[in-house]
Amino acid sequence: MLTVIAEIICHSEQDFTTVLDSFNNIREQVLQEPGCHLYDVHIDHPAVESALQTKVPFSIMMYEKWESMQHLETHMYSINMQQHAQATEGAVAHVQIRILEAQ
Repeated sequence: MLTVIAEIICHSEQDFTTVLDSFNNIREQVLQEPGCHLYDVHIDHPAVESALQTKVPFSIMMYEKWESMQHLETHMYSINMQQHAQATEGAVAHVQIRILEAQ
C-alpha cells in the first residue's frame, strides 16, 4: 500500500478556490478507481492561531492511499485527472509529491 502526500501551491486565492473545487468535484469518482483506498483534500484550518502551525498561503494538501504504483500511475492518466488538469490549467504554481510506504 502506498501513501501519497501532495502539496499543491496556487498562484492566488481565486486559483486556490478553482483547484479546491476541482478536487472536490472529482473526489467521489477517484474513490471508485481501482486500487484507491483514500483520496482526501486538506487545507490550513483558518481559525487556528498556534506557534505549532506553519500556514502556507493558497496551499492544498492531498492525502491518498493506493494499492500499488501501477494503480497510482493509472490514476494519474485517468479521465478524472485529465478533467482536473483542464479545469485548473494555469492555476497551480508548484506541486510537490511524496510517495511513501509504511515500515
